[in-house]
Amino acid sequence: MDTKCVKIGKVLMMTQAVYALVVSLLWITITEVMFVSIFKGYTGQSISEAIASGSKAAELWLITQRLVGIGLLTISILMIFVTKNGYEKNARWSWFALLIAGTVTWLSLIGYKVATGYFDPSLSSMTFIIGAILFILAITMPAKSILAKKG
Repeated sequence: MDTKCVKIGKVLMMTQAVYALVVSLLWITITEVMFVSIFKGYTGQSISEAIASGSKAAELWLITQRLVGIGLLTISILMIFVTKNGYEKNARWSWFALLIAGTVTWLSLIGYKVATGYFDPSLSSMTFIIGAILFILAITMPAKSILAKKG
């Protein structure tokens, strides 16, 4: 059973890391379409309307959102690397590294939506929930086997 859990956990962790990579690329490339509900919630104006009217605040907001996407891109690449080079080999350090990276990533993204009051059943919120669920499954399933004392 432990071996099966470890194999499933590894597949889920890689899936979650690749999922984060795809989300980050979407965040960087189509920021005006995804992750814009918060802007409209605060301003009452869609991001496209604000940009069309020449709003410098909207342009700055888009830049900061793309920077968040770049941060997520970096984390997802690191998670892929750690999963491939440590997690697949049952290295304890990789479990802790992924625990920290995944927890900070998914909790901060969900926390951002909750703190701003715009945690709704939108595409933006669902991307974070799916990523968090994949991460939780991937980190907990093989935990007992990876963290077991060897010797």
